[in-house]
Amino acid sequence: MVRFTLRQLTYLTETARQGGIAQAARQLNVSAAAIASALDKLEAATGLTLFDRFPAQGMRLTRAGETFATQAEALLAQADALDRQAADLVSGGAGRIHIGTHHALAQRIVLPAVLAFRESHPGVRIEVKEADYPALVDSLDAGEVDALVVFDQGEDSRRHESEILLELPPLVLLSASHALAVKSRISLSELTGLPYVAVSPAGPGPSYLQLLQAAGVHPEVPFQSQSRELVQAYVGKGFGFTLAGFPPKQDRTIEGDTIVARPLKENIGHYRVVIARSRQVVQTGLIDRFLEMCRLSSSTSGTTGVQGSVIL
Repeated sequence: MVRFTLRQLTYLTETARQGGIAQAARQLNVSAAAIASALDKLEAATGLTLFDRFPAQGMRLTRAGETFATQAEALLAQADALDRQAADLVSGGAGRIHIGTHHALAQRIVLPAVLAFRESHPGVRIEVKEADYPALVDSLDAGEVDALVVFDQGEDSRRHESEILLELPPLVLLSASHALAVKSRISLSELTGLPYVAVSPAGPGPSYLQLLQAAGVHPEVPFQSQSRELVQAYVGKGFGFTLAGFPPKQDRTIEGDTIVARPLKENIGHYRVVIARSRQVVQTGLIDRFLEMCRLSSSTSGTTGVQGSVIL
């Protein structure tokens, strides 16, 4: 148990600097009696004689007092830094944010939010964790992340509060040289018989290929890749088409071929992107401000956003 206070340490160090209680009292704008009482209690608590007292000549630290005062100065400096940090936390000038997300959403929503947030909050440390959905939910429940930006897979409303950020209907990605690339919208009937290039393993929830199959289109799948960049490269070479939630960042693949994104005429379903937060954790203003950046970046991600909140 700590047997002394920061106020007592302040009186000790100022008395040592000023060479006497009266001088320290004037500097600190407190009574000399208050300082004398505090020093007496400090010596009693520590069992140390901190000052040699010389009538009419002031006070001087003993050797033990010098060692103790040096440590007291360091402790007071740490306390001052902690006080400033607490003020920064209240104002949002410092702190730490942990966000869980998926790879595609990290690139499209979370990274732009991080870059924008750091401009206005340079003292805040932001950590982003990418993982599969079950691992992210475990991290949220364990308090390891503050919020998730994820593809919706049906959060537990008893534990989580979710807000819809985006609904992503599939876009058809094609080689720019494909005959369908000149169309503004593509129908399911026009995709019949065309090979499909799949991302494997599929992402969370039903894949776009499964949505396509449920709509009655069952394409051959000659190419699969875990890399979205390689999937787009296959498409760019004319090996087939694929479906994606986001338009490509660039219209050229890693092989230098041009690809285009076209919406489907029919509604075959969509992916939903949500912000998920734990009901068990008190949310801070700092997290709220970062998530607002996520909302803003989602509104400029090249897709149609859905405004408002929903409890899932």
